[in-house]
Amino acid sequence: MIETLVGFNWTPVIISLISFIPMLIFLVVVHELGHFFTAKWFGVKVLEFGIGYPPRALGFYTGRTEVLTDENTEFINISGLEDLKLGTVIKISSLEDENGNLVSRIVEAPQKQSNLNKTKPFQEASTDQLLNHTGKVREISSDRFVISDMLYSLNWTPLGGFVRLAGENNPSVPRSLAGKGIGARAIVLSAGSFMNAILPIIIFTILFMIPQDKTFGNVVVTQVFPESPAQFVGIQSGDIILQADGDKVDNLNDLVRLINFNSGSEIQLVIERAGTQIQMDITPRINPPAGQGPTGISIDLYNPTEKRVSHPPWTAVYHGVNDTWELLILLKREIFSWIAGYKSPELSGPIGIAQVTGEVTQEGGYRGWLVLAILFSVNLAILNILPIPMLDGGRLLFVIIEWIRRGKRIPPEKENLVHLVGFAVLIVLIILISTNDINRLLQGNSLLGG
Repeated sequence: MIETLVGFNWTPVIISLISFIPMLIFLVVVHELGHFFTAKWFGVKVLEFGIGYPPRALGFYTGRTEVLTDENTEFINISGLEDLKLGTVIKISSLEDENGNLVSRIVEAPQKQSNLNKTKPFQEASTDQLLNHTGKVREISSDRFVISDMLYSLNWTPLGGFVRLAGENNPSVPRSLAGKGIGARAIVLSAGSFMNAILPIIIFTILFMIPQDKTFGNVVVTQVFPESPAQFVGIQSGDIILQADGDKVDNLNDLVRLINFNSGSEIQLVIERAGTQIQMDITPRINPPAGQGPTGISIDLYNPTEKRVSHPPWTAVYHGVNDTWELLILLKREIFSWIAGYKSPELSGPIGIAQVTGEVTQEGGYRGWLVLAILFSVNLAILNILPIPMLDGGRLLFVIIEWIRRGKRIPPEKENLVHLVGFAVLIVLIILISTNDINRLLQGNSLLGG
C-alpha cells in the first residue's frame, strides 16, 4: 500500500483539487445566495453567510440592527451601556416587542481579566425564546445601541458554504425562519435549488457571447450500422445531411445534439445523394447499442472551414435558455432509463467528481470547466430538492406535511431527529462511494473511460 502511494502520480490529483474546490465553492455559494436573498426578502434574520466551513479564518460584520434595553436587560462583564465601546464585538439575547423592536435581555461584552469572578456563561442565561446574535457595536445611546450582526465569514474548510438563519426549526425565536408562514418557508427552502437551476442559463449565455472558433462544412455519412434506424430508412454511406427538422446542418456538434435531444421521437432529415435531395423520416433510438449512436450512423465533416463566431446578448440569452431546457430533457430521459432498468447509474462521491473535474478541465480548459459546472449545478438542484432528510427537499417535505395537516407542525425535536438520522445515512453512503472512487483512482482508471 505504501509503495503504491509513493509511486503514485499525484499531478492529476493536484489538478483535480485545483479545479474541483473552486467549482464546489462556486456552486454552493450560488445555492446559498438563493436562501440568503429570499430569507432577507421575507424578513428572516440572517446571522451568517459563510464560504467554506468552520473553523473560521476571517470575517467581517455588516448591517445596522437597533437593539433596545430596559430595566430587565442583564449585562455581563459590564455594568451597563456606558461601559460599551464602539467596535466591540458583543453577544446579545433579544426578544421582539409588540412593535417589532428587538429588546435585549442579555448583553455580554468581552470578558476582562479583572472580572473573572463576576461573570456567568452566556449560554446559561439564554433561552429558546430569544434571538441569540453576535455583532459589532456601531452606535450607543442612553437606552439603545446599534450593531452590525450580519457576519460574512471565510472558513478554513473549503468544501462549499452555508447560510445561518435565526430559528430554522424554532418558531419562538424572533425573526426566525420557522416563525414565517408555510409559503415563505417553502420559497426560502426551494430558492437554493432554483438558483442552481437558472445558473446554467447564465453560463450558457456567457459562453455564447464569448467569441470561439467553430468548424463548418459538409456533414457526410461514413458508415451505416446493420439493423439500425438509418439502415431501415435507407440512409447510405456517402450521403450528405443538409437539414434536420428544418434546421441547416453544417457542423457535427449541432447535429449530434439535435439527434440526442429527439431520441425516441421522429425527425425529418434532408440528404443529398448524387446531386439529388431526398427527404427521410427517422426515429433515433433511446438506448442504442454501444458505439452506434441513436441513429446508427458514423459521420464526418468534409471541406471544413473555420469561423470565429459569437452571439449578441439578446440571442445569447435565447440560446442559453434553449440549451438549458435541452439539458433538463436529456437528464430526465437518463433518470427514466435508470428507473426502467435500461442503464445503471454511475455513482460517484466527492473524490470521483473531483477526478472528472480535473480531467475535463485539462482537456477543455475554462470552457470544459464551465460546461461541467453547468452539469453539476443541474444535478445539485435536483438532488437538493429531493425529499432526503437534512437536505432542503427533506426540510421542504415537513413544510408540505404541515400544510396538509392545516398548519399543525411536526414537533421540532422529531424533525431534527429525522434529519440527524438522514445525515448519518448520507455520510455512510458518501464514505462507501468514496472508497470505491479511491480504489479506482489508485488503479489509474477514469470515470470518463480510457
